[in-house]
Amino acid sequence: MRYLLPLCTLLLPLSTFAATQNTSDKQWFNTAEFSHAEQNSLDAMVLSSSYYFAPQQNTGVWDDFGYLDTDSKVSASYTDTDFDNYFGLSGEAFYNNWFVNAQVQDLGEEGNHAIGFGYLYNDALKLSITKHVRENDSDPFWLKAQYNHQINESDYLGVTLDMQDDLDYWTVSTRYFKKLHGGAFFALDASHSDGDESDSVTAFMASYYFNTNFAVGAGLNDSDLQLDAKYFFSDTYFLRAYYSNSDQGDLVSVAFNAYF
Repeated sequence: MRYLLPLCTLLLPLSTFAATQNTSDKQWFNTAEFSHAEQNSLDAMVLSSSYYFAPQQNTGVWDDFGYLDTDSKVSASYTDTDFDNYFGLSGEAFYNNWFVNAQVQDLGEEGNHAIGFGYLYNDALKLSITKHVRENDSDPFWLKAQYNHQINESDYLGVTLDMQDDLDYWTVSTRYFKKLHGGAFFALDASHSDGDESDSVTAFMASYYFNTNFAVGAGLNDSDLQLDAKYFFSDTYFLRAYYSNSDQGDLVSVAFNAYF
């Protein structure tokens, strides 16, 4: 019952908004996700919503809209776990090729936010610097570089490097997306993270889209198996199920997505 009010708040306006949409381009992205972690028997519900101020065109499958965010947007989220619940807000605003971004992870907690700015070059290279302000902790700067190599109309290779200014922590990630014969698609996501006070972690997920309605994925997160499946009712609604196992216990999540 505790999830009912925020869930309705997010989903009730969707039918009215959908009636005004007559194109495959999307601007409003909504997700309701429930997860259960065997470690600590933790249940969580996350509701998230993002609105772009320009239409976003998919790459051929109904949940991929290219590698880089190049349009202004606002986002809101609500998280409810067995231990806590909170709202978060974030946004990114472009002026010509310059942009600013801001994030508040928990509106009810002071000293936990981030603000930054950056530059977008030729719609292919996105550079930014962000200062994270944390309560009772250091306030590091993070540098991010994202590059998208558009191979053809549908295929692309994207790479992101995200690192703390003192190089204590860094992550490099990549995504390869390709259209295959017969209406199928393939995507490969990989990442590696490292830090002075944390173990290095390598992860990858290979996903195969049989068509626009069904996709499956498999990979490893460090040494932990992860599985993924998506079923698309249409270009507007789809379900996603995810499973991961580890020494600390299994993680299972189910998400309902609505894009308008």
